[in-house]
Amino acid sequence: MKIKKALVTGGSTGIGLAICEHLLAQGVEVFSISRNPSKLLENKKVTQISLDLSLVDLVSDFAESFLSKHGAPDLLINNAGYGAFYELARFPKEEILSQTAVLFISPILLCKAFFPAMEKNEKGTIVNISSLATHYPLPFMSLYNANKAALSSFTLSMLLESKFTKWIDFRLGDVLTLFNKSAPKQEKVLQNINMESAWKQIEKQLNESPLPHSVVRKLFQSISEGKKGTLYGGSFYHAHILSRIHSFIPQFVLIKLLREYYFSVNE
Repeated sequence: MKIKKALVTGGSTGIGLAICEHLLAQGVEVFSISRNPSKLLENKKVTQISLDLSLVDLVSDFAESFLSKHGAPDLLINNAGYGAFYELARFPKEEILSQTAVLFISPILLCKAFFPAMEKNEKGTIVNISSLATHYPLPFMSLYNANKAALSSFTLSMLLESKFTKWIDFRLGDVLTLFNKSAPKQEKVLQNINMESAWKQIEKQLNESPLPHSVVRKLFQSISEGKKGTLYGGSFYHAHILSRIHSFIPQFVLIKLLREYYFSVNE
């Protein structure tokens, strides 16, 4: 399927920006959703849409308007997201609601709006960007882990309902972006020793991760090959090793290994 029109969420930075740049290089008409338009996309053939995905009523209104003006995109990529680093007891209610809206509810609303039209057109691809955190949860990022797992489950469920549309659950390992710098965090004075240790390890693994463009190339290679279902991206270790071995490790062993990995980082 030749992609003529694509809608990308979180297109102003990181992975989303790399996706938009790849599509533009292929001559695709690109619509990019983000809270703040990107200066890197200015003067390019892309329509930047300012929309806060935590405001779910606005997302539904946008989807209806887009469909009436432009019809269904050939490609929808739900990429937007962010992490929040808190102990559950101190997790702000507004962050719980915001993360659930951005990572799970809004992607579903966009899928709900465009999937029937894609089926009617007998073509289309929907990519929901998920995470290896569905298998290897990040400590003190429980809402991120849970919503990414829910999005993965939703995507696989839609394979049952789809006749023409290809659904991709793209589970990513770490990718070198500003993800950590933009994450809301519990005040440092309120962090215990495990939180401090975990954040050091999270920072370390992000700094050693691949750049967005290398991950995006793999995604579009898979799309061009007509693949669907669960795909993995990130470093070779994440995409080809961690993506497989989790199913062979008993859960209690996995949790023990993760606790040792994150909570024993030295200065």
